[in-house]
Amino acid sequence: MCESSVLMEKGGKQELLMEDVAQVVVDGEDIELRGILGERRHVRGKIKEVDMLKHTILIR
Repeated sequence: MCESSVLMEKGGKQELLMEDVAQVVVDGEDIELRGILGERRHVRGKIKEVDMLKHTILIR
């Protein structure tokens, strides 16, 4: 499986937004996270880092 966890960086801390994310759609600062079971979440920000080894995506 290739799912990732998405984290939001706020004030130097990282907060888990969503687990088992299979797709990330970026439109400017609007980011849509899509999970393996069809769940969706919209956040605003910019992708700071994608770590394929740790399966994490960091948004600031």
